[in-house]
Amino acid sequence: MITTPVTNISIMITTLLLALCFGAALFYWRTTPVSNPRGLPLPPGPKPDPIIGNARHIPLEESWVTFARWKDTYGDIIHLNAMGQRIIVLNSFKVISDLVGQRSIYADRPYFYIISELMGLGKIVGLLPYGDTWKRHRKLLHSVLGKNVITQHRSVQQRHARWYLQTLLEKPEDFIQSLRLLAGKSVIRVAYGIDVHSAKDTCIILAEEAIDRCIKAMDPHYALLNALPILKYTPSWLPGFGIKGVALRQRPMSNKMVDLPFEDVKNRLASGMAIPSLVSAALQEEGCLEEDIKWASGSMYTAGADTIYAALCSFFLAMTTNPGVREKAQAEIDRAVGGNRLPRLEDRTKMPYLECVLKEILRWGTIAPFSVPRRLLEDDYYDGYWIPRGSTVLPNLWAIAHDKTIYKEPERFWPERFEGEAGKDVLDPTLYSYGFGRRICPGLHFADSMLFITMASILATYDITKPRNEDGQEIDPVISYHSGLLYHLNPFECTIKPRSPTAQALIEAEVAC
Repeated sequence: MITTPVTNISIMITTLLLALCFGAALFYWRTTPVSNPRGLPLPPGPKPDPIIGNARHIPLEESWVTFARWKDTYGDIIHLNAMGQRIIVLNSFKVISDLVGQRSIYADRPYFYIISELMGLGKIVGLLPYGDTWKRHRKLLHSVLGKNVITQHRSVQQRHARWYLQTLLEKPEDFIQSLRLLAGKSVIRVAYGIDVHSAKDTCIILAEEAIDRCIKAMDPHYALLNALPILKYTPSWLPGFGIKGVALRQRPMSNKMVDLPFEDVKNRLASGMAIPSLVSAALQEEGCLEEDIKWASGSMYTAGADTIYAALCSFFLAMTTNPGVREKAQAEIDRAVGGNRLPRLEDRTKMPYLECVLKEILRWGTIAPFSVPRRLLEDDYYDGYWIPRGSTVLPNLWAIAHDKTIYKEPERFWPERFEGEAGKDVLDPTLYSYGFGRRICPGLHFADSMLFITMASILATYDITKPRNEDGQEIDPVISYHSGLLYHLNPFECTIKPRSPTAQALIEAEVAC
């Protein structure tokens, strides 16, 4: 029998209807009350609609702002049910610390079908379920990123920060593109011992493509496909399912992303040419599995480089729009280093105001409005509420960073809030910006020192100001964001010039070295 186009369409429609029926049945099963032996209520939240639950209540853009606003109505813990998936939003530092920070039953991850299965990135340490594989990967990362060993990367971080100063001298208009390469260079050097010199390097291209596609996959428009994996059988040409084609094209690239640099290090090690790195050290350590080494090292770029890049973009915006802060930080740096050399990480204790600037960048920029979602392994009980096993838990970091009971004028960029004795009583953003508990970012110490030395080096040598028009009037930068798991600034204009002939000479001297 010859299958006609009409028959093909009929089959597709039937498949879609079956998938939707299965989804409805799954929804009923998920929403049917499960055992609640203590008889406690669920946390409050908006009243759900039939079938779809709270799906229409969850905004597709900047949902963290809406959830923070709901705190006034529902409190610090909010319960939602979207297409059968229970979601628990945590809106305060205390609640997040008590639950996610202290209780191991919050250490698991939800299953991200698009990223983990379709894209083949399920072995990235940040996405792994809580268990033995995750523990082995974390141990490998701690071997090169732990607090006790982080000082061994100082020379690399300082060298790369100075490389960035040179790029600003040559092409200041490309400051954002160069930031991306700066973040990648440092992470790849520590992970693989490979020196990257161009944004066209294969390691950079593969990792950047993976990050870009992950950001697309985290778009709320694709939440249905993540919530109901049965929909994977629907054709990708249907409206709303185009991400499937994007994801499947990523799958072979995901393997190349971890295989190519790993094999490069193996070859260098065999020829005696390997530079010390996570991979070279782990390959020489008895008992380490190659698959673990590949994905632990691959995780460093996909997570660490993006965080450093996003924070430094926020730094440039803050310096552009707050000249008083920039000048105050520059004066402190001049006092600390004398103006005749570039800053070093050893100078950090002499720059307390710059520490405040870094804290405010993490708070004001809030590059990760949500901590990566958790999955609750067992029923939990807190503050008179029942939190069911299997719930997806969303720690709302934006709500903490903009909590008016913690931070006066939270929308204002004001590093002075952390200054002096009074500033010691203000919640330090580093206590939540890098996550909580067993899932806290393993690269937080590396990111912290990389951010500090880069900021110090830039401010020591450059002025960052608003651009001016033909009449000499300042032009306010056009500020916009695109969001996925991280909240990224889109490119904007600013003017970047050496502070003085002496500053330019310091930069040029680095080129000659």
